[in-house]
Amino acid sequence: MNDTRAMERRRWTWFTGRTRQMYWALGLACLLPARATQAQSVEASSETVATPDPAQVVAAALAEMRQREEAERSALRAEFAQRLAAERAARETSERKAAAQIEKRIEETAASNPAVAGSKGLSLSGFVQADLAFRQSSEDQLNTSTGAPLNEDRFVLRRARLRAAYEAPFWSSALELDANTVSGGQVRVLGAEVSGRWPGDATGVPLAMLTLGLFKIPFGWEVVQSDKDRLFLERSAIVRALFPGEYDLGGRLQGGWRFLRYAIAVQNGEPIGEKTFPLRDPNRAKDVTGRVGIDSAVNASFHCAGGFSALYGRGFHKGTPPTKPVLSWQDRNENGTFDLGELQVAPGMSATPSANFSRFALGADARLTLRTARLGETLVYGEVIFGKNLDRAIVVADPLGPLGRDVRELGFYLAVVQDLGTHVQLGVRYDTYDPDRDATDSQGAILVPSSQSYQSVALALALRSGPGRLVVEYDINRNHLGRTSNGMPTNLADNVVTLRSEVKF
Repeated sequence: MNDTRAMERRRWTWFTGRTRQMYWALGLACLLPARATQAQSVEASSETVATPDPAQVVAAALAEMRQREEAERSALRAEFAQRLAAERAARETSERKAAAQIEKRIEETAASNPAVAGSKGLSLSGFVQADLAFRQSSEDQLNTSTGAPLNEDRFVLRRARLRAAYEAPFWSSALELDANTVSGGQVRVLGAEVSGRWPGDATGVPLAMLTLGLFKIPFGWEVVQSDKDRLFLERSAIVRALFPGEYDLGGRLQGGWRFLRYAIAVQNGEPIGEKTFPLRDPNRAKDVTGRVGIDSAVNASFHCAGGFSALYGRGFHKGTPPTKPVLSWQDRNENGTFDLGELQVAPGMSATPSANFSRFALGADARLTLRTARLGETLVYGEVIFGKNLDRAIVVADPLGPLGRDVRELGFYLAVVQDLGTHVQLGVRYDTYDPDRDATDSQGAILVPSSQSYQSVALALALRSGPGRLVVEYDINRNHLGRTSNGMPTNLADNVVTLRSEVKF
């Protein structure tokens, strides 16, 4: 404030000084002609007296004033620039001191905590998701083939995850554990990986990172999306069918440059959630998965991302052991005694060896994010996947089995998620999945095309506060698993209402 007042006083002094000089110049210009006339009358001579031109005098005075004014302006500019430089240096010094104090506090906290003592770069995180579900198809019965209960109206611990990660300039590792009660209480290793990386640009994405261990299959968007970030309770049907459990063992090379992203992985091909050989590899062939795409923030309000994915591998068909001839008796007239024609002989069968079959998938995904000051974030995303012989969970594909032909799968989903301020989030998602595009059904003695597709509309509402979230989701499911009284396919009533409580830490 004092410096500002001093500058104002200097400006006023300069202005008054220039005004006085102007007055003196005008006065001199007016007096010069009068003095010349007086000198001529006193001398009374014919000699011509040379007098200065008034215009030249005024011009000289004005030029001198301009020079002085420019000199003072230059001095003021230099003083102002010097003051700005001093203030900037002081501010930078203060910011460096504040950053040093924060770093010192972090180091003191790490040193005082035995869990992370001497392990700078170690972080612990996780989340817990507990559900209460009500399902239309729930029954108080047991599955005759597996013996599992058919009741789904229950409380369930869906996910309880704990992740420990270590970050260093050129190395990183992570271990993730999962506990749930989906099929009885279990605790398992979900992810474990070790990576070496080459740092990239300012975006934080490494130029190249090589990973070995148990990690997510790099296909599409929903497979690699974190369960704690997704609004909808579960992934779409085609993702759950083709990539059950999301995690598989293998090696991966990924990275990015500016807005470009890439990933390629070689894995066993038996994800943690598949039905036949989870996390085991029955054949020497490996699945090769790759994805290329973009991830770009156009501006502070708009973000776009997307890419193309592909997978190629070889599945495994389990062979059968040899069987002996079997003699059986069928009491056709139910009289309890042996009669002619009631004996049957089932011939023995030779063993059939196991065999491999090819499988692949192609996919494209895209997502757009728009942030507005009033509502918050609007997210629109979708994905389409085409596969062959790759279903490993819902309708397991085995072209060498009783079906005797290749199985083509097709599915897609489209979702919109809208924030309503800080504490409310709404979402709607439509997904469809056809596990066998060439399926047929017998109607009398005629084979006709048949649809085995699944469709689902998920409506979700979330209430958020800090690390906690309460989600209510209503799933409208349509499928062809039901049967009419005359045996024709019909929709099986299987809508679901789920309440989820979630806390992240």
